[in-house]
Amino acid sequence: MKTITAIIFLFFLCAGYAQDYKTEAKIKLEPLLEKFNAKQTELNTAKDILTTMTAKLDMASSDQLKKVRDLKQSLDSIYKQQEIIKSFYVLMGVSKGELDIYFPPQPEYKILDGSAIESEEKKAIYMLYDGNKIVEEKLFEGNKKMEDIFKSILSASSETCLGSFEIPGHRQKVVLYQKYEITPHYLYFEDIKFSIREGNIFEVKVRVTDEMGKNQFYFENSVPISLLSYNTYYGARRQYLSNRATSPLNVKDITNNTYNNFQIVLSDVLLYLSTPGNNFVPDDIEFSFPKETEDKTEPNRRQYKVIQNTSLQNILELRTYTDFLGLFDDSANGIVQVEGKADFFVTPFQVGRSTPLMFFKKVSPYVHYTRLDDDKKGLTLNDEVPQKIRKSLEIIEKSYLDMGSVLDVFSFRFKKETPFNINFFWALRYNITTIKQEEADDINFKTVGNGIGMRLEFKRFNNFGFTYSPEAIYYNHLNRLENIENPKNFWIFRNEAEVFYFPGETKSQSIFLRLRTFLNMSDGEDSFFQLQFGYRFSIGMGSVKAKS
Repeated sequence: MKTITAIIFLFFLCAGYAQDYKTEAKIKLEPLLEKFNAKQTELNTAKDILTTMTAKLDMASSDQLKKVRDLKQSLDSIYKQQEIIKSFYVLMGVSKGELDIYFPPQPEYKILDGSAIESEEKKAIYMLYDGNKIVEEKLFEGNKKMEDIFKSILSASSETCLGSFEIPGHRQKVVLYQKYEITPHYLYFEDIKFSIREGNIFEVKVRVTDEMGKNQFYFENSVPISLLSYNTYYGARRQYLSNRATSPLNVKDITNNTYNNFQIVLSDVLLYLSTPGNNFVPDDIEFSFPKETEDKTEPNRRQYKVIQNTSLQNILELRTYTDFLGLFDDSANGIVQVEGKADFFVTPFQVGRSTPLMFFKKVSPYVHYTRLDDDKKGLTLNDEVPQKIRKSLEIIEKSYLDMGSVLDVFSFRFKKETPFNINFFWALRYNITTIKQEEADDINFKTVGNGIGMRLEFKRFNNFGFTYSPEAIYYNHLNRLENIENPKNFWIFRNEAEVFYFPGETKSQSIFLRLRTFLNMSDGEDSFFQLQFGYRFSIGMGSVKAKS
């Protein structure tokens, strides 16, 4: 009987201890659950904000990514702590089912071993070449031979990786700003189109929709932004896109033009990362992302590696001209003329925040060679001693070599949408003309001029336009010749008007019609003009294929 009583006493004693352990476990687990749920909510909010920030390398998005990682590590710590507590009290006689009441299992929750967050790092990566051809990078995964072949093809064509553009995934949230301050409102990304002009992302059009996808909104930039300063503090992070148009399918969903006063930060919808060593100014080109040939419903962020042709024909502009007056008149204008020019960008950065404005945008060195008939190319001298050049302007009219450079000092347009651009430039021109001698070798007469001018650029279409350039230039003679007296230095008022056209999207097959007039400002009767038809041509610089 005493044995039975002892057993019963021990049973109730153990039950009492188990009950105490159960209460103790409850006291420890319930606060952990409350803390876990609060951190989980905070993490979800932080992730939503991070998905609106496509510029992963700017300060704001880097801080936000760090915040997400810190929250995830805190959650991991709490989750590990509750697992240790449960293991201990199971050993103390408390059933796992009872412990799970105080901190329910989270079957979908996974503890990460590292600090990388997989969901934030996934990207769909594409290679974009020839402006509109696209290849998925994963096409070459596991096939080193295919990758090497593709790279060799690009190398043979002088292809270079300009860098990469990155955009949000399909219907990822895009945070809205108002008066440059972040708001709790979102729209959902659909696609983006933009053009590059002279090293600037010139025009950006972003299409977003509301949460139900019933209404579309179109946001645009007001001023271009330089690719070279895109990721700086005053770059894309401070470029705001405004709502320019709305296409509602259900007008009742839009009350009081709710989204008209909102803005989108450019870096949230378009990230540009240049390839190290290739931070240069690309050709003028248009992009549209996502491409028609890809899956537009890709949920992950999308990255496009842009491959561009950097062969000589894309950098150096070569033209050949035929002068109509040289064909049908006795003028000294050359029947065959060849001109080469290249643009080197100095500071292609926008100065104005509301108006496209640049200082010292580019310098353009050039060489112009004219093939003159032997009986027309020499300067006309009088019979006096020392001899004099009869008409000073012949030094320019009969020059067979004209070379120099043009520096764009100040460039602007009133609005991005304005179809013409205004450039004030400084020009340096060096001319060489021939003085023919009957009993001696011909002499080169050299003249250098510098002056200022204005270039107005008008466009009817992207591939059809008109350029007009008035210029005042002062010429100074560099010769010291025996028996020939140099004329006085003189000013020339020069006008140039040119119409250009190129078919399709390439400029390598352009045609030109150019009219030039020259007036000696010291002698109103000393003038001449040129009417020229020109064609841009290319030098074959590709690889030579061997014939079998």
